[in-house]
Amino acid sequence: MQENNSLNANLILKKLKKALKISTDIQLSEFLNIKPNTISTWKKRNSLDYASIIAICELYEIDLNDIFFEKKNPKKDFSNYTSETPLVSREVQFQYCIGSAGILESLPKYNFPFVRAEETRAFQVLSNNMFPIIEENSFAVCESCEIGTISENSLVVIVSKAKGLFINRIQKSEKPDTFILSSENAFFNNVSIHISEINEIWLIKGILSYNINNENKIQFINDSLKKIDQAVAKNVE
Repeated sequence: MQENNSLNANLILKKLKKALKISTDIQLSEFLNIKPNTISTWKKRNSLDYASIIAICELYEIDLNDIFFEKKNPKKDFSNYTSETPLVSREVQFQYCIGSAGILESLPKYNFPFVRAEETRAFQVLSNNMFPIIEENSFAVCESCEIGTISENSLVVIVSKAKGLFINRIQKSEKPDTFILSSENAFFNNVSIHISEINEIWLIKGILSYNINNENKIQFINDSLKKIDQAVAKNVE
């Protein structure tokens, strides 16, 4: 579940502009090498390309905590919050979905600085059903959540022992206790799933993609993906 001290997309962008000493979305889009209307879309959907923002912060030596979080409450205990995220690669997703014994303990782990939750996961994407937002083979980095706290059209990962693993947008169905999982790619059909078939639901907080066209974020993302690949390869062996 997202922490109370975590900021929404609009506030994160405001703090980033302040740190970069700029004032407009157009200027920010130039820093991030994206179209200005992309930032408008982020604000509307309350979602971000975290990898791009982290790369800019790394490049300009901006403290990630200053961008992604409010000042910590000194009375709040964060000692039980994980900094290591299990990586669920394509090779083990079937075993993960059916709940094979010991699968969670055997997964490699990696630290994502923009995730702060009691439970986190990184799921490798197996198809292009969410293209162009999420590409095949990228990693969806998630925080645990409850079905009742999910907003309409949120990007989620659904784990179902009966139906498998889904990475989609989620909406309520007209049928009671039923949800519609929709894709960005029109070639993929919507999926209907009953709440009883959902074993886990994860809110996507960021995507690490292999398709990199921004020189400013090449170093950070490549290093992250290299470490992930090494961890997964070691686990497979």
